[in-house]
Amino acid sequence: MSASWWKCASGSRTLACAWTTWSPTFSSVTTDGGQCQIGPSPTARAVRLNNLRARDLAALEALIEAVPAVPPYDVALEPGDPAAPLVREAGFEPYATTARFARAIEGLPEAEPADGVRLLTYDNAMADRYEDAEFDALHDLAIYKAMGRPTGYNEGAGYGDFTVALRGDALIGFCFTQVPEGIIWWLGVVPDERRKGVARLLISSAARATRAADGTHLLVEAEDTPEARAFFGALGFRERGARELLLRS
Repeated sequence: MSASWWKCASGSRTLACAWTTWSPTFSSVTTDGGQCQIGPSPTARAVRLNNLRARDLAALEALIEAVPAVPPYDVALEPGDPAAPLVREAGFEPYATTARFARAIEGLPEAEPADGVRLLTYDNAMADRYEDAEFDALHDLAIYKAMGRPTGYNEGAGYGDFTVALRGDALIGFCFTQVPEGIIWWLGVVPDERRKGVARLLISSAARATRAADGTHLLVEAEDTPEARAFFGALGFRERGARELLLRS
């Protein structure tokens, strides 16, 4: 797990996708009656307990006690996850629901140019402008609130494909994509620039970067909102299920 992540973790129409700028490497924790993999949460300033399994509440508490990282902790549960009752009993509280979407890059229409908008690769020197734009675009979302400001993306230059949209010198949109996997982890457009083709430009950029790295599909896990469903549905993405996110401080 990267030291950079630990530094980050300590400290109208809306789209947001779950991600962390730092390596998603997970390490295993196993106790008598429980096991999970731990790593940076992509949706909160927390440690993610992934693939959590426990025999009973006592085993779950013992497992959490064995995690070699300080709280808060979060989990992502799919419908019907057998760990759900224990997780709730252990004091984890829901903070967001996500929906997952996917589509092949082949056949994705290239976005029309957006008047006066240019795309650039993100540079950390843009951090102040980026933080302001990110807040304007996403501050109403539960995931953004759980991640806190700064989210860590402000230091994300050099990780994956991180593209920003500018009008003049104003940063108006952003998209981070993990390549070659094609996972779009973080996407937003400021309110005044929505419905002008900016988000579609960013999706097209993500597709080009993924294809250039020999990837074939785009994948998204977004906070579940009607706007997100409509946007990705209009681009031919198919829904691949939902997850509930829960947090314990």
